[in-house]
Amino acid sequence: MLTLRTKLALAVLHDIQYKDYQLSTSFNYSPSEITYLLQALSKGHMITLAENQPDNLPESYRLACEYHKINLLSILEALGEGIYFNRPSDEDFYSCYGTTARKLGIINQMTRIYLMEISIAELPVSECLTGNHAITMP
Repeated sequence: MLTLRTKLALAVLHDIQYKDYQLSTSFNYSPSEITYLLQALSKGHMITLAENQPDNLPESYRLACEYHKINLLSILEALGEGIYFNRPSDEDFYSCYGTTARKLGIINQMTRIYLMEISIAELPVSECLTGNHAITMP
């Protein structure tokens, strides 16, 4: 359900919170991907760069708010990620589904509400994040 990029972001936030930078390094991602995630999470107001620190290392950042107040929707939006059930354009979507498209729009809104209620503190930081259960990055 979550992409590898989202799982890596969760791991980075976990590592910043607990000052244990092993979980995110276990993903073996390129430095450019880590830098991208750090910038996205910073723009999403979840982390802030410590003074006089390099901007490409998780160790250089602090959480901008309490860990349990960061929700899954905020992370998905900061990364430009989502949970995609299908990917047609709006025009294709409405031409295919007609009046049903409105009902599907309600499902989308309900999903957003539920995602806002999921604190990252509730998500297990375990094999679920690092295992082979991931969907490949788009």
